[in-house]
Amino acid sequence: MNTLEAIAKRKSTRNYTSEQIPEEALAVILKAGSAAPVAMAKYDSLHITVVQTQQLLDKINQATEEVFFRLLGERRNMDFGAKTLLFVSSKEVHRPGTDHANAGIVMENMVLAATALGIDSVILGGAPAAVAADQELMKELGIPEGFRPLLGCFLGYGAEETPVKEHTISVNRV
Repeated sequence: MNTLEAIAKRKSTRNYTSEQIPEEALAVILKAGSAAPVAMAKYDSLHITVVQTQQLLDKINQATEEVFFRLLGERRNMDFGAKTLLFVSSKEVHRPGTDHANAGIVMENMVLAATALGIDSVILGGAPAAVAADQELMKELGIPEGFRPLLGCFLGYGAEETPVKEHTISVNRV
């Protein structure tokens, strides 16, 4: 699959089978993340955490559900059944927002690589926020001191076929 096909086929999957992704595929996905362009080549400002332990996945899902309850007043089950969860964390960098931009580029590289390998994904904002708010969980996950998880994504195989949605972003030319 070429890059434009992967971009067109990538979609958010929220229901996964119990099948774990192969270690070889994970290595390719992580390599794609490391190949992302990063502002001022500050690769040491980023960290990727791979979570595949069910006990930790359950803790993260519970913490995320609590964050949504506090924010929205409703319970949202964020356990989509995927067996791999990735976090991209960053240290604070020289310009506000650069940390988020870098994390986004790294994450996009990884989910596009996953798509090219036939692996489904969903990018998460709530799970990283829940982890960042829980110092004990940060330690359990081995996220280095001074780093904060900014984005997460589940990886796995969709339990059912979900169609790719067409999206349009407004454009103006000046």
